[in-house]
Amino acid sequence: MELETELRSTSAGTYFSRHAAREPVELSFDNLTYSVSQGFQKGSKTILHNIGGRFESGQIIAIMGPSGAGKSSLLDLLSGYRISGVAGSVYVNDRFRDLDEFRRLSCYIQQDDRLQPLLTVDENMWAAADLKLPSSVPTKEKTAIIDEILETLKLSGSKKTRAGQLSGGQKKRLSIALELVNNPLVMFLDEPTTGLDSSSCMQCVTLLKELASQGRTIVCTIHQPSASLFMKFDHVYVLAGGRCLYQGSSSNLVPYLADLSLP
Repeated sequence: MELETELRSTSAGTYFSRHAAREPVELSFDNLTYSVSQGFQKGSKTILHNIGGRFESGQIIAIMGPSGAGKSSLLDLLSGYRISGVAGSVYVNDRFRDLDEFRRLSCYIQQDDRLQPLLTVDENMWAAADLKLPSSVPTKEKTAIIDEILETLKLSGSKKTRAGQLSGGQKKRLSIALELVNNPLVMFLDEPTTGLDSSSCMQCVTLLKELASQGRTIVCTIHQPSASLFMKFDHVYVLAGGRCLYQGSSSNLVPYLADLSLP
């Protein structure tokens, strides 16, 4: 009863803020190498070469680089989606990562939106809530959680629309909404702006920045962002040929490259 009263009496953000007491997640990695087999005769190919970095909570981080630089591979390794062929260490708050525990507090949103196209937005959300939330969570609380997430992601007006009929930007926001049901502290997104127009790209990254400001660590791969979109990111990690070229604030990247006499 106390929980229901809290949900009714507080403004939007109740569900997210109720979990704010959890320890934020700072992700770091050292000497990370990733190799793939090319068959018996060709041997193996190294995709990532002894790279390291640190991603802080409360930030939205962009992993950037040309095609084939290893962006998606790094995202796969950090998320725990790929574990074979990997050497090096990944840390959570300066402790060796427990992969099972880490998967419970993180999510991975792939480039292709994995939605049920014939279900409405509301039905997709209820399917996620029933799968992700404990059976002890009452229906009224699930309803409040779903309504708050849809309001935060500006999908309330599309609750009865089938997922297959949504725009590209709405589909991406619904993919994010489905993962927010269990309120992950770390979110990985593989090229979340691909296929979106410039306005939808900006809306998507602005939303992710807002979610990061609530204490999450949000890591994205991004391909050729506009200047205005690029400046939305707090931290950038630039890869070239599987090696780290730069890591730091987005505002310092251009001066850094200028000092190296690079274009």
